[in-house]
Parts: sequence; C-alpha cells; structure tokens
Amino acid sequence: MPFKFHLKKSRQYNVVSKNQYVICIELLDTTSIECTLSIDSLGQECLDNVTQRLGLGQPEFFGLRYISRHDSPSPRWVDMDKPLKKQLEKEAKNFSLYLRVMYYVTDVQLIQDEMTRYHYYLQLKSDVLESRFQCNSRQATLLASYLMQAEFGNYDAERHTMECLQQCTLFPKDVIQADPGGPDSLLHTAVCQYKNLVGVTQPAAEELYISIVMQLEGYGNETFSTKDNGNNEVILGISVNGIMVIYPNTQTTQFYRWKDISNVINHKKTFRIECQAEGEEPKQFIFTESRNAKYVWRLCIAQHTFYMQHQESRPMERSTNGYFDSDTNDSGDHAVSVNLDNRNAEGHTRWTSYNDLSTSPYPVVSVSSTDINNLRALLPSYRPAPDYETAVQMKYNNGGNPPQPYYANQSTIVGADISCLLGNVVNRSRY
Repeated sequence: MPFKFHLKKSRQYNVVSKNQYVICIELLDTTSIECTLSIDSLGQECLDNVTQRLGLGQPEFFGLRYISRHDSPSPRWVDMDKPLKKQLEKEAKNFSLYLRVMYYVTDVQLIQDEMTRYHYYLQLKSDVLESRFQCNSRQATLLASYLMQAEFGNYDAERHTMECLQQCTLFPKDVIQADPGGPDSLLHTAVCQYKNLVGVTQPAAEELYISIVMQLEGYGNETFSTKDNGNNEVILGISVNGIMVIYPNTQTTQFYRWKDISNVINHKKTFRIECQAEGEEPKQFIFTESRNAKYVWRLCIAQHTFYMQHQESRPMERSTNGYFDSDTNDSGDHAVSVNLDNRNAEGHTRWTSYNDLSTSPYPVVSVSSTDINNLRALLPSYRPAPDYETAVQMKYNNGGNPPQPYYANQSTIVGADISCLLGNVVNRSRY
C-alpha cells in the first residue's frame, strides 16, 4: 500500500510585489509609458525616471500633474518631495499622471536642448489648440504654418493637398468660429504662408512657433477662480513673471510682478498679495476651499523661486522644497506667509533663512550676488548649525533626511495689526 502524504496548502506572496506598484504617465505626444515605483518613492523619482527615458536635457521645466478628486475635477501638480503613492491616494481622482511643462520661460534661447525644445513645443501646441491662450486669426494662421513646417517638413504639392491638411487639427475652435471665412479660409491663408517656409528646418520651425506663442495673451498663466472682499468674481493667473488679477465683470486687469510684491500670505480660505509700493493697499481674495488657497500660495512660491534662479542666470535646479503639500490642516489662527522682498535699496539679492541676521546688533553688509559666488568658492562646504527648534523639527519630521531650506512664516492674523505681533511668535514651517 503506497504512502500518502497530506501537505498543507500555504499562501505565498512576493514581498517585493507588495512594496511596488506600476503607474501610467501620459506624455506630451499623447503616448504613455509605465514606471515601476516603490510605495515610498517620491514624486521626484518618478519625474526623473520619465525625463531620463525621454532624454530631456533640461528637465527643470517639467512637472507631473494629476486630476484632483476635490470639487470640480482640476489638474494639480505633484509635490516632488513627498511619497507619490500617498499623494495620489489622498488627492487624486485616479492613478494617472501627465507630464507637462510647469515653468514657462520668456526667452526661447533658454531652451538649449533639442529634445526639451520639442516637448516644450508640444506643450504650447496643445495650449494653443485647446484655447488656453488667446490668439486672433492672423496669429492662428501664422502658427499653423510653423506647425506644418515643423511636423511635415517642406511643402510638397502632391503630399500636402488641401484635402489631406483638412484632416489635421491646425486651429483653435474659437478662432474657427470667430472667423467669417470659416476653416477653409484660414487653411488657405496658412498654406500660402507654409509654402514660403521652404528651407526652414523643423527645429527652427519649432523655435519660431514657440517665439510667437510667447507673445500671446495668457501665456504661462495657471488660472484660478476666486472672489475679492467685495464678493466680485476674480481670476488669478500665476506665472513665472508674477500674478495677474483679472476682473471679468469690469474687463479690467492688474499685473503684479514678483519684484513689485513684498509678500504673499495664506490664511485658511484667504490669499493676500502685499506690494512694496508705499500706500498701496494689499489685495485679498477668498477661495471656496482652504486647500485651494493654500495650493495657490505654494504655487506662487514655486514660480517665484524659479524666477529668482532664472534672474540670477544660475543653472536651474528643482528646489527641494515641497511646494504642493496636501496637508490642509488650518486649525490654527496663524497666517502662512513668505517674504518676497529679497532686494535691498541697491538691488542686491538677500534671502531670509532660519539663520536670520535681522536681529544681529552688527550692521548687515550689502554684497552683490557676484561677490557672494566668488567668496563661496573660497570657503569650505560647512553646514551651518541650526537653532534648537529647527534641529528638533529636522530630527523628528524629516526622518533623517538632509536639512531643507526654510521660509519664515509670520504668526499673523489676517486683518490684525501686524506690527504688534512681529515680536511675539515666529512659526518656522516647511512647505
């Protein structure tokens, strides 16, 4: 009689698979790629994975977006310094990401890498065709001619017939609707201009396209709907150059450049702009949700930081600060602010860090940024010792990560007398 062995069934699983997940990223050419990440991978790791695989030589212009599950579906930028999976589980409608241009530059010569320029062109092409930027029929036909030269090469009467080109999306819908001649008239004008571009290389046509789009109204602005203190509808446009305030009811627009802004403050549902000009009243806006006001505040910090790096002509490196923190714990009465007044009377740049010299009994010596860089080259790379409060935060909040730059947050109550509060509590908080 043969022996029978009864073995217990055991459930086996791969530990590695439990700690990893696959996420899909849509690229600017509408194709998609997949990335395998660990549950602790930061947003920056995912972005680095994508940009390296695409061969982007200037990845600092790009970011990753997701569709928010809150309110009406709206795109939001991924916080590059926080675990990606936790962000998406808490904030996103689904586990889909989109590679997009986050920082729009104002000079096409700053885009030196060919692959970066191609993807930048794809972003602007999408923005134009989806009517994110405003253009008239003359601009639309010129852009269409550059688009055809960039994507089809030199005009060929046999291949580029009117019937063939009619199948392509070349014009924004609002331009087609507004033009009395309709799409046929626009296409005929664009093709005539396209014929004159023979000999223009495709990379050059992309540059020409980008340079024209940079002149359009709305270029580089990320817009948000809000209201002012008078309950009037307002649209805020945040860009690398500053903040645009649009009043649709009165058709008026105000633009505040970063150099004209001394501070941006977020307090629960309110967002306030303080200007450097004496006598100019702060502009305050009220959002329906506190998370939206905080997101706009963090986007301002991100764009201002990029602007400062661009102005000083330094290699643009992605800041290690977490701009888009999903934490919306606003239970306290403290307003969160960041001081944007980084210049003294002579135009030199001066950043305020947690090693603030403003309370020092010794005078602060004004040194230009060029002199500072020359002096830094002579100094050893010592890390300044933080104060006790900062050291405790770094130990228990950062989990042993390297120290991060800090913006000082004034303990300010919106509408209260700021001067009487500056000597009390200073809440230094990472964003």
